[in-house]
Amino acid sequence: MTDKHFDTPPQFGSSKPQANNQSDKLNAPKWFEWDDIKKPTDLSHVKISLIEAKKWALIELRQAGMSEQDAKDNLDFLLSGAFNINYGMLRANMSRQMPAALATVWPKWVSELVKNRPPQYILGHAPFFGREFLVDERVLVPRPETEELVDWILKDAGSGVQPVSVLDIGTGSGAIIETLMLENQRVRGFATDISDGALTIAQANAQRFELSFLHFAKSDVYGQLDGLVFDIIVSNPPYIATQDKHEMDASVLTFEPHTALFADHDGLDIYERIAAGLDEHLTEHGRAYFEIGYQQGPAVVNLMKAALPNAKITLRQDFAGLDRMIRVEK
Repeated sequence: MTDKHFDTPPQFGSSKPQANNQSDKLNAPKWFEWDDIKKPTDLSHVKISLIEAKKWALIELRQAGMSEQDAKDNLDFLLSGAFNINYGMLRANMSRQMPAALATVWPKWVSELVKNRPPQYILGHAPFFGREFLVDERVLVPRPETEELVDWILKDAGSGVQPVSVLDIGTGSGAIIETLMLENQRVRGFATDISDGALTIAQANAQRFELSFLHFAKSDVYGQLDGLVFDIIVSNPPYIATQDKHEMDASVLTFEPHTALFADHDGLDIYERIAAGLDEHLTEHGRAYFEIGYQQGPAVVNLMKAALPNAKITLRQDFAGLDRMIRVEK
């Protein structure tokens, strides 16, 4: 799996060039006409600006039933990700010519969006905490809410000189543990997942960021961790109740791994199993952090209280004001 980055904006090309001679006029690719791309397999045979390519794609997505805002968001994500630029720079360059390499794949990308494939999977990477992490259908797409969880852990960890051991249960792409290590050099990481595919992606990201002191194990919660203790345990486990599958977006249901999304016992199954091992696997003054479903706060708090009656437990809201994170201080 490789990143799909194309030329940066200054290399897109310029506005319509004037042919230097009659031969150039005969041989040069013509500028875009709407009839050229009614049902294209690629756009490399015409010169087309980014804005015109986006307009065509918007029509395709709207005809397929996607909302206008979702369509615009997905297309802006693809374009900015393809050039590895921010949205502001993208908007400033939308009149530029689409490079041939991108024009070749653009219709295919749009057809993938029509199928509800997440744009992060189309590009092969997703942003998280200011970095790009490799992703595909073997792992969840990292969400902005999880960045808030990571930020909380980092602020609590503070500065110091002593190493901090961190266990990430259900690591997926590795975004949580690898961000913690990249942001705080004291962190020594241990990441587990039950999915071989997820571990492959997480290890690829670790190699990409040249992380040392990060170990991986295929493990179902604490299955391969006998005798190991950690200063911090963190998990963003599957927490959507199995019976609530029908409420999920089509893109999530079709493409994202269900084992990383859905759990039994009203979505509490993995929390129950993690809670049962906290006393054994946390150091004396260790802390555990969890992302939760917005309706699960009281239930998860009660699970943690039952497992560690003397622990201090904090329920925290996300930027939307919804219950989203829990901290357990042993």
